[in-house]
Amino acid sequence: MKRPSDTQQGMKKAVVMMAVALLAAACSKSEEDAQPVAAVAPPSTPELALTRIFSPEAITRGAGVFQAHCAECHGPQAQGHPGWGYDDGEKLLLSPPLDGNGNTWKRSRQEMVEMIKNGVRRGDTPVMPGWKGRLSDQEIEDAITWFQALWPPEVYEKWQKAQAETGPAKRGS
Repeated sequence: MKRPSDTQQGMKKAVVMMAVALLAAACSKSEEDAQPVAAVAPPSTPELALTRIFSPEAITRGAGVFQAHCAECHGPQAQGHPGWGYDDGEKLLLSPPLDGNGNTWKRSRQEMVEMIKNGVRRGDTPVMPGWKGRLSDQEIEDAITWFQALWPPEVYEKWQKAQAETGPAKRGS
């Protein structure tokens, strides 16, 4: 039987601690206040109200999906591979960060879903496998929720503005 590495054990502890903290926060509210956990930050522009509402259940499920299927390449905290932006001349890319330090915020949620489902190719070279048929739509949504919950408020605000500016008609959705 394979023994989990220290990194894997550390990640499991981090996921469990996050889940416990989220559940404790949710359970400490009165029944009248029972709502999904929300992270709210003041917007830099008054016309954009930055509100992130993520349910503790979705974050917990997403953390599990991410650790099981994505962390090997994108890192246990979604930090990406060191040197992820480096192009070795053969057009191969290392896994980018999904924690708000990369460029994932430039994509719509639907684009993120499609990339996860269909994978990513760089020319003729697959650089990320497609997960369609291996992960359910809910698992994909939960994984995205988890890594978006890691984004700093200013990154989430940039993403939210970009979504509002492009809108469904301009994105072709």
